[in-house]
Amino acid sequence: MTISRAQTAKTVTKAPSSRRRKRNTGTGKSGENINIPQKYLAGLSPAQKAKRKKEILKNRKKDPSDPSAYNFSTDKTASGTRRKTKESKHTKAFRNRFG
Repeated sequence: MTISRAQTAKTVTKAPSSRRRKRNTGTGKSGENINIPQKYLAGLSPAQKAKRKKEILKNRKKDPSDPSAYNFSTDKTASGTRRKTKESKHTKAFRNRFG
């Protein structure tokens, strides 16, 4: 017994909602649903945290290859020098390997 396409279409149902892909909810224009990792805000005062969040949300619209998307005013101290940050394990490994 062969089944026609119409009969097959009637018997096939959608995947259950638990198996469907979930959409990214953080794409709103206002950016209130965007999760910003806490390590991006670590060591900043509450005022600087708010400023950093605002800059991150503003720079989301820029091209990832644009270097200005990664420069934040909160990266510098009041004297204008770059703030000290923890080196990543990848940077440490590179320097150990290649000098």
